[in-house]
Amino acid sequence: MKLTENQFEEAAYVIEKANGVSHSEYERKIIAESEFKNRNTSELETLIVDGLNAGLYKTESERISAYWCLYKIGNPKLKEDFVNWLRMELKKGHKNTLFQLLIALDGIGEKAFAKERTGRAADELDLNVRDAMEYLKNNSAQHGV
Repeated sequence: MKLTENQFEEAAYVIEKANGVSHSEYERKIIAESEFKNRNTSELETLIVDGLNAGLYKTESERISAYWCLYKIGNPKLKEDFVNWLRMELKKGHKNTLFQLLIALDGIGEKAFAKERTGRAADELDLNVRDAMEYLKNNSAQHGV
C-alpha cells in the first residue's frame, strides 16, 4: 500500500499519540478521522519501510514524508535502513532528502551531524551532503565495510 502525503501526516500523528505526544485540536481531529487510528506503530513502520524498499515513493517529497514518519517512531532497529537509504539518496544526488535522514539517524542516537555545525536546516544542502558523506564514511569504518 502506497501512502499519500496526507496519509503520512495522519500516520505521524497516530505514531506521536502512541508515544505520548500532546496534540492540537487540529491534530486530534486528523487522528480521530484517520484510517490508521487503530493500527499500532509496528504495523505503520512495516508499511512505510516496505513501501520505501519496494520503490513505491518516486518523488523526493514522498520519501521525505516517509522518512519523517519513521523518524517519529524512533526505532533504533531502523538504523540499517536509514543508513542504506542515506547511501542511496546520496548516490543518486537527491540532496533534498538527506536532511530528514540525518535527523532520523540523530533521533535514534546516531551522531549524524558534524559536531562543529551550529545549526541544522533542510536548505543547507552542501552541509547536509558533507555530513551525510562523513557519517557514511565513519559508519562504514566502524563496521569494517
